[in-house]
Amino acid sequence: MKKIILTILMICFSLPAFAAEQKQSVYDRVMKTGILRCGYEAWPPYFSLDPNTKQLTGLDKDLVDIAGRILGLKIEYVDVTLGQDVQDLNSEKIDAMCGTGPWILSSIKYEDYTRPYSYLPEYVYGRIDEKRFARLEDMNAPAVTFAAIDGDVSTDLAIADFPKAKLNSLSSVTDSSQMLLNVTTRKVDAVVLDPAAVSVFEKNNPGQVKILFKRPIAVYGKGFAVKKGEASLLNTLNGAVDALINTGQVDPVLRKYDPAGTLYLSVANPYQAK
Repeated sequence: MKKIILTILMICFSLPAFAAEQKQSVYDRVMKTGILRCGYEAWPPYFSLDPNTKQLTGLDKDLVDIAGRILGLKIEYVDVTLGQDVQDLNSEKIDAMCGTGPWILSSIKYEDYTRPYSYLPEYVYGRIDEKRFARLEDMNAPAVTFAAIDGDVSTDLAIADFPKAKLNSLSSVTDSSQMLLNVTTRKVDAVVLDPAAVSVFEKNNPGQVKILFKRPIAVYGKGFAVKKGEASLLNTLNGAVDALINTGQVDPVLRKYDPAGTLYLSVANPYQAK
C-alpha cells in the first residue's frame, strides 16, 4: 500500500515538470501552423488601417509581407494597443511584434529584438514661426511643454532629454497628428517625432511645423521583437531580415514611400554593387 501511495505522489509531483517540458515554444507553433501572428500598431505611414475597407497598408506592412514570403509563412496581423506589446507577447496573443524597435527603453528587459531592416530618426518639431530656441538645452526648462503619447517614444525621449520641461500626455490610442495639432494651436511648444509621421500631418496641414534642430536626438532600428528567450524564432526572423537586406528588397520599398529619401535611413548593404 505504501508503495502505491509513494508512486501516486511521485506522479503528482512530476506532472508540472512534465507539462513544462511539453509546452510548445512559439517557434514550434509557428512552424507547425505556418502562421506568424504579427502584432502591429496603427501608425501611418508604417501601418495604416482603412476604417471602411479594413485594408491594412504601409511601409512596414510591405516589408513584413516580403519577410513572410521569404520564410514561407502566412502573416496574420493583430492590432495591438501602443505600449502593450510586452503583455501581448507574454500572453501569446501575438508571436512577434512587427515593424518595431526598442522604442520604450524599459521594454528591452522583456523583449528580444532582431537586427533592423531600416532606421528611423527622431527630431524635435515646433511651430513654423518658432524662434525662441537656439540650442536643445534651451528647451530643457519649466516654461517649455512637450506633447507626448503614453507608451510611445515621444514620452521616453522628452523625459530623458528635457527633464525640466513639462509633459502634456495623451492616451495611447491618440493619433500622432494630434500631438502636432497641439503644437500648431499653441497648447504645447514642441514634440519629439519621426519625419514620416509628420509627413502624414503635413499633407493636410502644410507649412505649419518645422524641425527645430538639424541633428536627430535619437535614431531607432526597425525590425521584429519576440518574447524574451524565444531564441529560435528570433534567429529565424534575423535570417529573414538579412535576406531582405542582402537581396536588395528593402530600398525599393523605402523609395516607394519616400521618393525624396528624406524620411527614412537605409541599412547599408555590403553585398549590393555600387
